[in-house]
Order: sequence, then C-alpha cells, then structure tokens
Amino acid sequence: MRWFLPKTTDFITLFDQASANIVEAVCLFREIAGDLTAVKTGVEKLKALEHQGDRITHETLDKLNTTFITPFDREDIHTLTTRLDDILDATDNAGQRLVVYRITEVPPRFLELADLLVESAKEVQKAVLALPDRKKLRSAIASCVEINRLENEADVVHRLALAELFDNGHDAIQVVKLKDLFSFLEDATDRCEDVANVIETIIIKGS
Repeated sequence: MRWFLPKTTDFITLFDQASANIVEAVCLFREIAGDLTAVKTGVEKLKALEHQGDRITHETLDKLNTTFITPFDREDIHTLTTRLDDILDATDNAGQRLVVYRITEVPPRFLELADLLVESAKEVQKAVLALPDRKKLRSAIASCVEINRLENEADVVHRLALAELFDNGHDAIQVVKLKDLFSFLEDATDRCEDVANVIETIIIKGS
C-alpha cells in the first residue's frame, strides 16, 4: 500500500487545513456558549469557518478526482474528507440553533459537553497530523483511543443533562429547545469518533 508519497503533499496540506479549521470552529463555539451576549456575531464567524471547511472539502475531493496516485485508498480519502466536514456541520448546526431558539443561557452540562467537543477536535487534529508519518502512527492510534473515550464521556454527560433537564425544567418549550441543542452538540462528538474510526481503518490497511 502507498503511504504519503512525496507527490501527495497537497493531500497532507489539505487534511492539516481541515483539522485546524475544525479546532478553530469548536473553540469558537465554546466561547459563544460561554458568553451569549454577542451570539449572533459569534455564530456568523462560525458560519464563515463552516464555509471555509466546505471549500477545503471540495478542493480535496477535486484533487482526489484528478490524482492518479493517492497516498492511501481513494475511498478512505473520500470518507476521511467528508467525515471531517461532518464535525463542522454538526457544530455549525448547534451554533445556528443558539440563534434560532434565542438562547440566552445554557445549563452547565452544555458547557461541559462543549469542552469535551473541544478536546475531541484537538485529538482529531493530532491524529490527522500524525497520519502521514509511519513513525507517529502509535501517536495517531493513541489519539483515536482518546477520542473514543471522550465520546463515551460525552454520552454520559448527555444522558445526565437530559435527566436534569426533565427533572428541573419548568418551561416545556425551553426544555424542548435545550434538548435539541444537546442532541446537536452530542452529535458533533459522535462525528469526531467517526473520524477516529476512519483513521484507524487507514492505519490497519497500511500495516
């Protein structure tokens, strides 16, 4: 199996750009959630990063369609590219709901879940950066394991958040809004796990 030949620098650069853009976006989302006084402005910036992610995705897929020799299986490049973009889409969806639902305050569990998303995104970036170097594959695998652990932790936080929401919520409409928000945010952590699974598959195929 081919493994990041010199002529595949463009793919390495694009994967790096995509993962860095994701980290910037989820960190921005955490900032927005922590201070909702300028939520519209923050979400507009988040949308710009989502558009940037779309551009990187399209550029990567265009490169895939015009490149004869690829660093690893074409289907895995396609899957990794789209799964990375899925993280951004889920994060942007959560951000948009903050505006649409006119959220002025979020429960502590929401911030806890957002923190886990930030940690997951950073591990995604570590795994992507390590992927091109065979000497760093153990590091990539370690990041994938950590992403899986963080996703499990996010599942627990999500369940606790819903339980607390239904136990303590008095405004039914607000409960529905927050439940939806939690689901979108938890979905973003799931998408990080999807990326980890793709990276693990690439490593296994190349071993």
